[in-house]
Amino acid sequence: MKQYKIKCTYGYSILGECPPKLDTQAKYVIVERSKFFPNCVIIQRIDGEFFQGEKVWIVPQSSVY
Repeated sequence: MKQYKIKCTYGYSILGECPPKLDTQAKYVIVERSKFFPNCVIIQRIDGEFFQGEKVWIVPQSSVY
């Protein structure tokens, strides 16, 4: 699995709730492409840990490096 870092600090919210915060110091893996948000991917932390109650995030593909 290829490991990535993330440039953004917040992911996309799905149901209009507050956008989920991301840990910019962690490394992530891309789980799959988003079906509902064009040009976005679904990511999760390499270590599988939760961060502020979230385990997966939707982020723009351009913010993953």
